[in-house]
Amino acid sequence: MSDWLVLPLILLAIAIGWALGRRERKRSRYYEMGLRHLLNDEPDEAVATLVTELDVETDSIDTHLALGGLLRRRGELEKAVFVHENVLSRARLDRATRHEVQIELARDYLQAGLLDRAETMSVALAEENPEYRSDSLKVTLQVYEQERDWHRAIETAKQITGDDGGTSIEPSISHYWCELAELSLANHDFVAASSHLTQAIGHDARNPRVSLLQGAVALKSGDAEAAIHFLERVLDQDPGYVSESLLSLEQAHEQLGSGERYRTYLERCLDRDPSISVVLALGRVIQSSEGDTALARFIANQMQKNPTLRGFIELIDLNLIAAEGALKQNLELLKQFAERLIVDKSTYRCGSCGFEGKRMRWHCPSCRNWASIRPIIGIEGD
Repeated sequence: MSDWLVLPLILLAIAIGWALGRRERKRSRYYEMGLRHLLNDEPDEAVATLVTELDVETDSIDTHLALGGLLRRRGELEKAVFVHENVLSRARLDRATRHEVQIELARDYLQAGLLDRAETMSVALAEENPEYRSDSLKVTLQVYEQERDWHRAIETAKQITGDDGGTSIEPSISHYWCELAELSLANHDFVAASSHLTQAIGHDARNPRVSLLQGAVALKSGDAEAAIHFLERVLDQDPGYVSESLLSLEQAHEQLGSGERYRTYLERCLDRDPSISVVLALGRVIQSSEGDTALARFIANQMQKNPTLRGFIELIDLNLIAAEGALKQNLELLKQFAERLIVDKSTYRCGSCGFEGKRMRWHCPSCRNWASIRPIIGIEGD
């Protein structure tokens, strides 16, 4: 090569190297600034630095996706949308990566309550990219769950079931049919409710919610014997939900006058599910047949085995009946103290995300899982 060509090539290589190095130094500086803000517990400044200063390059897409996901989890949905839209508009993406970013944007819309946008985008993505159809339809499904459009949720879930690894959606479909059954039950349409519950069984034969609803339908239809049959199945399906069946069971046995049969079932429940709800239900049966003294003895024995504040309050009430003077005043103060301890306590907890509440929910409002919430067991719970 001629000498007069060597020097320009060397100078060009130096210039390119300097430019690339400058860009990398600039990017590294912004990364460093963002991390410094995070370490100094300044998340807002960290986000601002990373969002506004990082270039959207192919090798930084994962960083942007992680940042967008973090923003969405923090509830900063406008910033999450900005990050994902910024990637879509400025980066050269292959088909798979573009779909991933678009799905993240649809999830932003979903969490922001922009259900129409989330549905439109996820449905379009499912049609445009059949190979990524399952991920798209899962977002669509969450839209229909939030809208409580159970018929469309069922149809969408069936499409997901047809995909690889989609069989786990079956329990959710069972709950969609249960939701429709509850609506029919509220409208006193027992035929439709029963039909919906038959569909629910087809997708999850061991769903205890189905048995609870079948019991409710039978009880409202005047068939106490059938109600007992359905409700007693809950013990074998999932003992944790027995407490949800006890009120209806008690009503059914009262209609039939079958107190001893009810007592036998409760004793069986106590062996498998020693919750305070079962203890108190059995205590009422013992009280009606044997009196207050037998009830007090039974409750005291159970509190020695599994102490709970609800049981303690019941025991105080029983002793208040015969108490007088200073003893009665002390017992009343003790009862008030115990009641204050549990008045604001949650009685149900999600086993997936830890969400707590004071009423039973079949669909967790936090993690969106079905049948993950159950009664809290322990001294302050059931």
